[in-house]
Amino acid sequence: MNKLLLFFIFGCIFFRFLLAYIAKILPVNYLPYFSIITLIISLSFFKNYINNEPKIGFFGSKAWWSNYRIIHAFNYFVFTLFALAKNENSWLILLFDVFLGIIFFINKYIFNNFK
Repeated sequence: MNKLLLFFIFGCIFFRFLLAYIAKILPVNYLPYFSIITLIISLSFFKNYINNEPKIGFFGSKAWWSNYRIIHAFNYFVFTLFALAKNENSWLILLFDVFLGIIFFINKYIFNNFK
């Protein structure tokens, strides 16, 4: 199996799914504390998008997803706001972000639609 695919599934997607799962099982009163983590993630996505960095992805390949960081940043920021409001369904935003990442990856590497 392709190394990039393994890194994507067991690194990126696993980590994002884990965040969504933690947000789902976490008692509602702890969501505002968890939102600190997602706010940091959101702000780092925003920073990387604005500065257009890094050009190389976490696993050493070209960061083809750099244009999509703004979408991930927005999703994590919206989750942060919902978590601060103690919305028990806020985890769905993170799950949505997982599926978006999978769709972007499939489009890039299976359908080769993103150049």
